[in-house]
Amino acid sequence: MTESITDFSAKEPSLGYFYQIKYALFVLLMSSKELDQPKIRIENLDDIEIETLNTLHLLQTKYHIKSKANLTDASVDFWKTIRIWSEHINNGLVDVDNTIFNLITTETVSETSLLMSFKETILSESELIELIGKLDKISLESSNNTNAKAYKAFQKLSITDKKKLIKNIRISDSSLDIDGVNEKIKKELIFSTYPSHLDAFLEILEGWWFKKSIDNLTGTIEFIDSVELQLKIVNIADSFKSDNLPNHFPEQLEVSNEDVDLVKEKMFMKQLSLIEVEASSRTVKRAISDFRRAFEQRSKWLRLHLLNPDEEEEYDRRLTDYWQNIFDIMCDEAEARGSSEYKLLGNQFYMEQFAKTCPQIKIREKFIEEYLTRGSYQILSDSKKIGWHPKYKDEV
Repeated sequence: MTESITDFSAKEPSLGYFYQIKYALFVLLMSSKELDQPKIRIENLDDIEIETLNTLHLLQTKYHIKSKANLTDASVDFWKTIRIWSEHINNGLVDVDNTIFNLITTETVSETSLLMSFKETILSESELIELIGKLDKISLESSNNTNAKAYKAFQKLSITDKKKLIKNIRISDSSLDIDGVNEKIKKELIFSTYPSHLDAFLEILEGWWFKKSIDNLTGTIEFIDSVELQLKIVNIADSFKSDNLPNHFPEQLEVSNEDVDLVKEKMFMKQLSLIEVEASSRTVKRAISDFRRAFEQRSKWLRLHLLNPDEEEEYDRRLTDYWQNIFDIMCDEAEARGSSEYKLLGNQFYMEQFAKTCPQIKIREKFIEEYLTRGSYQILSDSKKIGWHPKYKDEV
């Protein structure tokens, strides 16, 4: 089905924001090798801002879907960007001498446009004066109302600041699209893990990066620096080693009363009800969270081929073997005390052995997240392979 203009125009800004955040990750990865202790900000002075000890790099990113248009002398993208930079200079927000102004666009600079000059990194004095003259002519004589505010902001600059600005502008056209940025990022990470794990590696890194970007956008953190990024990459790389696994679900889930009601008919919930653990209790909500996280994590490992099915079966066997040992002890006590105390003993068994404490049974030596163990026990409970009540097989 052909996309309508409305669909097209709605998607482009949304993808532009994703592109900006992804490109920021790519830029910080690249800058960490070339610049001195770079740190990055998003939507501060510009779309992307990279600060080092001595230099500020401002980046405007312009993303266009399937666009074949060229950047011309009167390009709206170009002049909107000039307006932003000119206003920053006029308002004293940037040191124009020590700032590099970058326009990153998926469009192409027309070969006949004066903007081709900005693809060169060095301009002679005469070229600089000639270029400013052409920009002055456009901004003073053009009747383009869309660019009017940009023309005005540029004309407020002194000739000295115009020279400094123009000298430090860089245009990178025909830039990577979103898929291209992904491929470039993966190439930067190529020595961080096995080739077959790169997609899974990037998924975790991007999840962390998007959270950090939101924190930066909301002012929770001032910037993201290269050291923090490096440490995260090392941390993720360690999780992909043979004695570890990546943790895709590090956060405890918020479980509402409505969520509890939706799963009340599941077997693991019936097993908890059998030993009189209150359905609306925090204990049950934690069990639901552990169940969901463990289920999703194990499924993800298998889907990404990070975990062998035989290894998963062996883990369940060890979990069951541990449970069976202490369950038998509890059942012996239950038989001595009588059926009237089965629920109480089952409740104490669950709370003491699996809720207040967690069996130290690891799927791999360095994966120490307890939600996986607790949640896996809930998964086994859901299939009635284990239980908490002495007579759980007969009662549920």
